[in-house]
Amino acid sequence: MEGKKKNNRKYDSGVNIMGSVPNYNVMLDYISDTYGITEGSAGAFEFRTEKSLQRFVSAIESCILKFRNDTHKKMFFDAIGNKAFSVQERLIILFWQLTYSNLLFSRITSEVFMKAVYSGRVIIMAEEITNFLRFIKETENGELDWSEDTIKISGSKYLTIMKKLGLADGAVKKSIVHPVITNNLFVYYIRFIQTITDDKTLHNPYIIFSFSEEQNMISRLKRIENIQHWDITQIGNEITIDLK
Repeated sequence: MEGKKKNNRKYDSGVNIMGSVPNYNVMLDYISDTYGITEGSAGAFEFRTEKSLQRFVSAIESCILKFRNDTHKKMFFDAIGNKAFSVQERLIILFWQLTYSNLLFSRITSEVFMKAVYSGRVIIMAEEITNFLRFIKETENGELDWSEDTIKISGSKYLTIMKKLGLADGAVKKSIVHPVITNNLFVYYIRFIQTITDDKTLHNPYIIFSFSEEQNMISRLKRIENIQHWDITQIGNEITIDLK
């Protein structure tokens, strides 16, 4: 990140580094083998220099491996180490983790990408992301003190990340891809959002990342196969979810 007082700023340029990682599934194996519960070769990634390797490791630690508590940490490592989850399911788990662990990724996703999703749009452009980054720079004192080139790169890299996560497709114009949220993923997601916040309702700020409208969310919560995972209390339009 450019400018002074780097450590006092809310946002970092980790999005740029994450966008340069070639294969996210291999990256998840690397994370699980190196930091998590599985054992394997940490040499899946090959870098031309030690500096490149350290930059990659630093990006993983600063952009992904941030946890609210030990329960959150265990959930994440158990999930990415669980081969019962498909490649695409693991990528969605990584997406949800990034919404917690990297504030800039979370802001862009909630205020630009998910708004496009819920408005029914099918295309999203890098210029929308860069416009939002410029807005942050102009309205939040001392934040994103970057050059215009860096802001443009960040907008492009964000959409590259979304493409590698399976949530966007295409070249210049990115089409929005709606993921299939299997029931195993749905159960993980509900546990995840209640682990990273204390909000047991549908007002939880991480609900926006569900790719689901409220009525569909309520229907899934009440399915017979999910009774074993939580109790649902409904008073009027208010829903409370109590994990078992």
